Amino acid sequence: MTPSPRPTRGLTLGRAFGARIVVQPSTLVMLVLLALLFATSGGVELDRRTFTIGLVLALLLFVSVFLHELAHAATARAFKRDVSEIVLTLWGGHTAYDARGLTPLVSGVTSASGPVANLVIAGLAWLPIATGLLEPSLVQWLSGSVTVYGIVAWLAWANLVLAAFNALPGIPMDGGRVLEAIVWAVTGNRFRGMIVAAWGGRVVAVGVLMVGLSVPYLQGRTPDLFDIGWSLLIVAILWPAATQALRVARALDKRSAVTARALAVGAVALPFSVSVADARAAASAAGADEVVVLGADGAAAGHFPVALTEAVEEAARPSTGLQSVTMPLPRGAAVPIDADGDALVDALQEWWGRTDVWIAVDEGAIVGVVRLADAMKALQ
Repeated sequence: MTPSPRPTRGLTLGRAFGARIVVQPSTLVMLVLLALLFATSGGVELDRRTFTIGLVLALLLFVSVFLHELAHAATARAFKRDVSEIVLTLWGGHTAYDARGLTPLVSGVTSASGPVANLVIAGLAWLPIATGLLEPSLVQWLSGSVTVYGIVAWLAWANLVLAAFNALPGIPMDGGRVLEAIVWAVTGNRFRGMIVAAWGGRVVAVGVLMVGLSVPYLQGRTPDLFDIGWSLLIVAILWPAATQALRVARALDKRSAVTARALAVGAVALPFSVSVADARAAASAAGADEVVVLGADGAAAGHFPVALTEAVEEAARPSTGLQSVTMPLPRGAAVPIDADGDALVDALQEWWGRTDVWIAVDEGAIVGVVRLADAMKALQ
């Protein structure tokens, strides 16, 4: 549930909470396949009536998935996050919202809202049955006439299953994101939470396979191709998603350790009017390897490594101005000394090719110089 880098292709049905509601073409394919599956369950012959009933059940399932995603969007908006898309896909859906400056609370509550919505739907569907408003006068599925009671009971059961499956503690399920948020809140390290949740996703994938193959034995039969196929299909979705999340988490964890402070070379800021000899003395006193040259207005206008002054003859240094060794620096080429990996990536995108260094500042004071090449190497 992160912002999409570009709009998702598909049929736009409207907007909700500021987000585009998008249905991908593959969703329509899955809708038909589910309708056929429901229509022929229990060995029932496929005809117009059974297919219509199967289509109704499939549509109810997709509406439940949509309401699940709508709950994510509504929760994100409640936390004052911009929501860009609500997308229904072949395997369900996803909601994209602004995740900048995310906190464990926002991430965990937003993720949990989807399964909670399905539990609410299941409860609302079961309420008229539990109170006797709907009587099971004819509880037969596709082998006979399907009653309103049967459809409502199926809706309650389907949403209960959706809630339970999405609550499983592993990425890519919502429960995995909740687990990530909990570990993040406890340890203070989001990426450690991602790693734990990604491993949870792998465990869930193996668990799904084991359950899918063991249930038929508990029912006194051998797993057929349908049992094996569905189990392997779910594993083929969950395992790669968890593995990819694990790779991303490890890479981002490494990136989070990269800061401007760790990369900065010590620097001393001097006015443009001083001589090379004065600059060398000031840098030596400060233990700095770089000199930042200040313009007439006091802003950083250039820089040079102290080693570059070796090219100036010693006798000429007291009378040589800094313009002979200074390399120009664009206005604004600066980063906070505590800038982390994500901030450095953004700065690289903005400044690469325009300057070779940034000025590192701490509460407005120049404290060092960060070379873009060093930042690029550390972030790779």
